[in-house]
Amino acid sequence: MQKPVIAAAIALFVLVVAGGLFLALSKEERPSETAELKVYFTCDTHGRLEPCGCFTGQLGGLTRAQTWLKQNREPNSLLFDVGGAIGGEQDYHVIQYGYILQAYEKMGYQALNLGAGEARLSAKTLKEATAASKLPVLSASLVDSQSRKPLVSPTTIIEAGGRKIGLLGVLDPRSVSSPGDGLTILSLDDAISRHLPTLAAECDEVILLAFTTEAEMKRLAEEFYEITLIIGGDVGQASQFAQEVNQSLVVFTTNEARTVGEISFKRRGEVLNKQDFDIHMLYPDVKQDPELISLSKDFKKYISTASLEVDNPDRVDPGAIPGVTSTAHYVGSQSCAQCHAEETHIWKASGHGHAFKTLVDRGSQADPTCIGCHTVGFGEHSGYQRAFGDSKLVDVGCESCHGPGSEHVQSWLAGTKPSFEFRPLGPGDCKSCHHGEFSRPFDWDIFWPKIAH
Repeated sequence: MQKPVIAAAIALFVLVVAGGLFLALSKEERPSETAELKVYFTCDTHGRLEPCGCFTGQLGGLTRAQTWLKQNREPNSLLFDVGGAIGGEQDYHVIQYGYILQAYEKMGYQALNLGAGEARLSAKTLKEATAASKLPVLSASLVDSQSRKPLVSPTTIIEAGGRKIGLLGVLDPRSVSSPGDGLTILSLDDAISRHLPTLAAECDEVILLAFTTEAEMKRLAEEFYEITLIIGGDVGQASQFAQEVNQSLVVFTTNEARTVGEISFKRRGEVLNKQDFDIHMLYPDVKQDPELISLSKDFKKYISTASLEVDNPDRVDPGAIPGVTSTAHYVGSQSCAQCHAEETHIWKASGHGHAFKTLVDRGSQADPTCIGCHTVGFGEHSGYQRAFGDSKLVDVGCESCHGPGSEHVQSWLAGTKPSFEFRPLGPGDCKSCHHGEFSRPFDWDIFWPKIAH
């Protein structure tokens, strides 16, 4: 009876030892798991420091993004912008861009990429505009045409979750029809290849901020396996889901400051695991942040006294057809009222007849980004000037749609038949102002009866 007992004891001992060795080996071979890393991102702000307020129900604006982030952003998370923050190429857009950079700083962004809008500025203007930023402004793509040196820093490294996160910013040259004076845009592959090997060697993860198309983001993920996360970009709509391509995750958003993207991931050994992904719409029920509203007011106050190129009545109209000079000039809706009393009555009762007051009520009456659709002929040789205040050529007047009327009026006053007739209007004329966030979804059959004349 002793031999079976001894044998069983030996067998049990062997199993215990073997099990211990197996557990030790399993623990040693078991891949370590990193902490989850949460990343928030925006793209295509396009000058939307706040919603313009032309209509109720407008989405977005950095004022709402800040409120959402304060309520929902998790501690130790990252926040980036992929580019397209500037609203245009004029001097007042550049001034506003400075305030947007201040807003990003207040919002806790850690890095900003340069997109297509910024690349349309001259090298000199872009350097000056970004130099004031206290945040890293990135682009491996934009280089000085003469020296071929990067205009801003191509990369930056951030510590997060006990890991080094390398950031690389790029811009697709095909996203920019005409780069600014003194700028050259490198190909995506060239820009990335110049900096990725060094960045990947220094960091635990590499995130690519890529202002480019969805197809190109996928191609880059296939080409450059070192990249953990690619965030874009130059797209028509935001991601519906996070795409796993090669060894990377690909996400993107757009829509003029109406969204905040969110994605989190962690690693188990070499395996990248996506945790959560969402695109958050900034609906009107998200209140606007008071601090950023104040910043927007500061911009409006500054721009009201700034000397701008658009204030020069002798400037060359960028929208004019080369070689063609208009013989007519703007005379104001009161000149039309002399003969068109019924039409004038309809106009005064419409929103068009009080369009400038909506700017005054919001303190935006000197903001060139708003004036064009609330006055007559702003930016054209004989059109509205900011120096006029509310004295003349304000509101959406007759000539806003029909064009300069001086010759038409002069002919009638002289008792002769006008040498021309105003062309019929259609939906396309209205959509020059009634589009996007500046209008409800435009429907000619619904809108026209409200002002029919």
